[in-house]
Amino acid sequence: MTPHALYRELAGSDETRLAAYRRMFEDVLSAELLRRLRDCTNGGFVIGSPRFERQVAAMVGRRTWKGSPGRPRKESDVGEQGTLGL
Repeated sequence: MTPHALYRELAGSDETRLAAYRRMFEDVLSAELLRRLRDCTNGGFVIGSPRFERQVAAMVGRRTWKGSPGRPRKESDVGEQGTLGL
């Protein structure tokens, strides 16, 4: 294998180059951002603003954000009781 040209341009020696490469990834992600990234990756969802999510959904023809689990509730009148047929 041959190192990529951009990697080789990080520094002159292997040791210095490796240190420079590691510094690129020193930032720590918050637990919340890491959870959101994992959820979106595992669910095949888009991560971004609601507007961006809608734009991508329109392009691919499906929902691109995590929905609520379960079936939608049926709308019913408050206080109305159904009858049980035997």
